[in-house]
Amino acid sequence: MEGVPKEDKAVVHFWHLFGSIPACRQALTSSPRDSVYRNAPLLESRVRALARVFDTETSGLDVPRVLTKEPELLLCEANEVLRRVLELKRIAPELGGRALTAAPGLLLCDPQDVAAARQEMEFARGTEKARETIAAAPGELLKAVEMLAADEVGAEAWR
Repeated sequence: MEGVPKEDKAVVHFWHLFGSIPACRQALTSSPRDSVYRNAPLLESRVRALARVFDTETSGLDVPRVLTKEPELLLCEANEVLRRVLELKRIAPELGGRALTAAPGLLLCDPQDVAAARQEMEFARGTEKARETIAAAPGELLKAVEMLAADEVGAEAWR
């Protein structure tokens, strides 16, 4: 990374992760030729755009790591990812950049499901304990959302 201009460090980090994470390789190899995953300039522009908004040092959000942990986010325009981050922050203000980096799958969840899962956590644990859990272990909120979604699918099947 030495010698790389600051504005390109996120892109270099992204390509390093993209080439080494199995989910990214799978997305690339299973996608058609005209796929976003095969359009390097487009991917780089999305990484740069988000890295300008979410500087890792100040926000705690590691844009390349988020995008490679959940490659489906690469299919979204940068503005859409930003909108999703802001919506999550509205629902769960304790979700900081580090928390979203740890559980980027939350960015793919329906905001109503996240809000409902948060309410269930607050009911079960109390408001303060739910806040602490979400901030320290955001994967717990993601699990709660997934369980809620699974319950909804199961209930729908019974109808």
